[in-house]
Amino acid sequence: MHSIKSLLVVWKSKEKNLYFHIGTLSYDGEKYIFEYTHHSNSHRKVLDAVRNGYRIHPAFPDVHKKYIAASLFPAFDRRIPSSDRVDYKKVLKDLNLPFGADRMDILRETRGILSGDAYSFEEPLRVYENNQFETNFYINGMRHQDLPENWVSRLSVGSSLQAIPDYDNEFDPYAVKMETVEGIQLGYVPGVSAQAVKALVERGVQLSFYVKEIKSTLAPQWWVRVNLIGNLETASDGIFNEKDFEGLIFKVA
Repeated sequence: MHSIKSLLVVWKSKEKNLYFHIGTLSYDGEKYIFEYTHHSNSHRKVLDAVRNGYRIHPAFPDVHKKYIAASLFPAFDRRIPSSDRVDYKKVLKDLNLPFGADRMDILRETRGILSGDAYSFEEPLRVYENNQFETNFYINGMRHQDLPENWVSRLSVGSSLQAIPDYDNEFDPYAVKMETVEGIQLGYVPGVSAQAVKALVERGVQLSFYVKEIKSTLAPQWWVRVNLIGNLETASDGIFNEKDFEGLIFKVA
């Protein structure tokens, strides 16, 4: 029995510099499934994206349809480095992936990003049977911060970070700042996950944020990757608004 793998398909409005969770791609070991987040009319889903200028992907023209295929959809597959490349093994090694990594593993690590393109693939919040959960994400907006020149030397893999709701943010009511324990603001939790992270923080859930990777020589959207872990049972009031987590939670059997 194969474990199901899932990734959030994210679109960026270049005009407004906002990110939207427009769909979800899953793979059960036999078939791939893509479905838009059309079930929700809430913040940063596909209907909200359309209101902000998103045009439905021509490869998936019906926003209400569930698309199923035996192989990865060409619109997504073209975002993966070809196995015919002479340096393919090195590409996988640089991604910390084994030679037998599947298409979903590669999409997760490369985020399916193409130069000048508005799409990326991000990890969902994986919840396990014991209510433990985890995810990984890259800090957004680092190039817009007033970072000290030596910020890289003040971080290392494993460094603890903290999430602080930004109640004064005029652009996003769910914005959550990512800061070092010394209070240096590095950037923000990605917009598609901010509502969920803010809800977890406000419910008193014990959260741990750690630096997973630092790639300061690359473009800013790759500078700092964060690992988030926690347990839903540690909520101070045990109350969760399901709308805060719509389409972001992926339950792992």
